[in-house]
Amino acid sequence: MRWFKIVRAGLLSIIFVNSYKASSQNFVSDTSAKTSLLKNAVNLYHKFLLPETGLYNGSEYTYKAYYPFVINEGHPFFISKQFVPGSVFYNNVLYENVPLLYDIVKEELIIKDLAGVYFIKLNNESIQWFIISGHTFIRLNMDNDKDQVLHTGFYDLLYNGNVVLYKKVLKLLEDRSAFAGIEKHVIESNKYFIKKDNRYYAIKNKKSLLPVMSNRKKEVQQFIRSNKLNFRKAEEDAIIRTVTFYDSINNTTIKAANQ
Repeated sequence: MRWFKIVRAGLLSIIFVNSYKASSQNFVSDTSAKTSLLKNAVNLYHKFLLPETGLYNGSEYTYKAYYPFVINEGHPFFISKQFVPGSVFYNNVLYENVPLLYDIVKEELIIKDLAGVYFIKLNNESIQWFIISGHTFIRLNMDNDKDQVLHTGFYDLLYNGNVVLYKKVLKLLEDRSAFAGIEKHVIESNKYFIKKDNRYYAIKNKKSLLPVMSNRKKEVQQFIRSNKLNFRKAEEDAIIRTVTFYDSINNTTIKAANQ
């Protein structure tokens, strides 16, 4: 068993270091030779661990315990009420092709047990990031300061460059009066945040976005006008395109200044 421990330790080191680099740069890139080598190492590591148990150490998730009532409109999950294949970086180990379900109301990531009978909610503190339905959610650990712009939780990574754009997906249960009594409705909303120079900014609209880009404000305003970006009807698309444009011209300026 000594040789196995050595292999396991070596693979864990490779996986952790490379996965950490990936998590701080680009979560969805898989074109480099380094990424291919990493995937081979991950596959080898998981092959040695079959059947795996490291991912199945959470507590049981019971839908009826959380929602012992009928939800008349909407559902508490991200996009789909069904499990979909995804990836999760859990306790510094990458697990791929895992059936995932994300409860946004409770902010809990759910998997199935090895037999596929029970549902398990993973420990949030052990999740660094996960990918579900093409979206990468990052766990940001913040201080418990009430004045913080954002708080500890999972955030959808929309753009990752020198400037980083996050979206906080929220779902809340709301009681509404109806002819038959009180109905339960799930209300969804989104909040956007930019990280620039290690500082976070809450983005509510174009007015709150432009001050973050004050050093290139004229170019950004011209870009918004030229592309007829609508922050009311297509808020997310407008924010992503504006942030992407700003980061491209701002990064060019920084590179030129350093040459």
